[in-house]
Amino acid sequence: MKMSRAVLLERLPGYAGQAALLAVVAWLAYSGVSNFLANVQVLHVATGFGFLHTEAGFEIGQTLIAFAPGSSYLDAVVVAALNTILVVVLAGVLATLVALFVAFGRLAPHPLIRGACTVYVEVFRNIPLLLQIFFWYFSAIALLPPVSDSFQWGAILLNNRGLFVPVLELTPVAGMSLVAALVTFVILFMLARRALRAKARASLAALAIVALVLLAVCFGPLALLHGQMGVDRPRVEGLNVAGGLTLLPELVALTLGLSIYNSTFLAEIFRAGILSVPRGQTEAAATVGLSGVRAALLITLPQALRVALPPAAGQYQTLAKASSLAAAIGYPDIMQIIGGTVLSQTSQALEAMTLVMLLYAAINLLIALIVNLANRRLLRHEGRA
Repeated sequence: MKMSRAVLLERLPGYAGQAALLAVVAWLAYSGVSNFLANVQVLHVATGFGFLHTEAGFEIGQTLIAFAPGSSYLDAVVVAALNTILVVVLAGVLATLVALFVAFGRLAPHPLIRGACTVYVEVFRNIPLLLQIFFWYFSAIALLPPVSDSFQWGAILLNNRGLFVPVLELTPVAGMSLVAALVTFVILFMLARRALRAKARASLAALAIVALVLLAVCFGPLALLHGQMGVDRPRVEGLNVAGGLTLLPELVALTLGLSIYNSTFLAEIFRAGILSVPRGQTEAAATVGLSGVRAALLITLPQALRVALPPAAGQYQTLAKASSLAAAIGYPDIMQIIGGTVLSQTSQALEAMTLVMLLYAAINLLIALIVNLANRRLLRHEGRA
């Protein structure tokens, strides 16, 4: 529809203000870029991301993929991103489990449990995160025994060098077969679950039986590839530990600090969600014979997450951004490798910090996407989406 002259005259000052603001922003951007290019020419500094394909020339203490001094800076960026994702996932899962336990504990009828959970929240959320990370790194982990006196639980070793766990070794054929089996299992399980729901038989027992059958069908043939699969177990050799996957003390300290600190905020978010569930729901669960734990998992928690997930997403993103404190204890994450080592060696600060910002933005957007999908799924079950 055409805009009347009176409405146009009324909105014209607003349009003029927006145009002026846009012009100012464009001028500032142009001035900044021009100033940067002029300084680059004067200082004879290289620009662009071509340095990513040159040899890095340094080592990284913990890598989830193969990396050597002869690898490129791009490989270093990938290693740093994977290390950051590893600590975010570990801390996020641990913080969620602790937060759920504390949230239900703060609502428990027993005063001792309720008091202990309240003290946990009030103490750890009021201590700065960096101090907690320093405590775990310089105090608690320093008390662990040396390599020769490592704590051992089966094939897992723990000492002041870190946590050493077994790792699965696969040939390319075995790796592709494992991925194919996993994808097939997920697809078949989802189809079987939908079929059971259509027949109103989607009970936990039925789903468990279907899952066991599909596991045997999908992963059973992998036994034929036993010669191409193996487990590399950590073992003490002199003053070092050989084999397995090494989880550095920095990773352990960072994970503990992030998970404990953020679990206090997540616990309050989950507690608010639990309190939003009408009391009649738990009373109805008790009348049909559901115990406290089963009622909490099957009745209370699904309804509480509907309220708790949106604010919890922000806390998970805060956890991911706070992982940049890893540089304070030398953990090889995005900030330490790209914003530290790569930047100092290449002197391309703008490109390095741009990569840092883009990687952290990508991780946080991925967290938001996952939480939004989970929240939409909950709403769909209620017929609200």
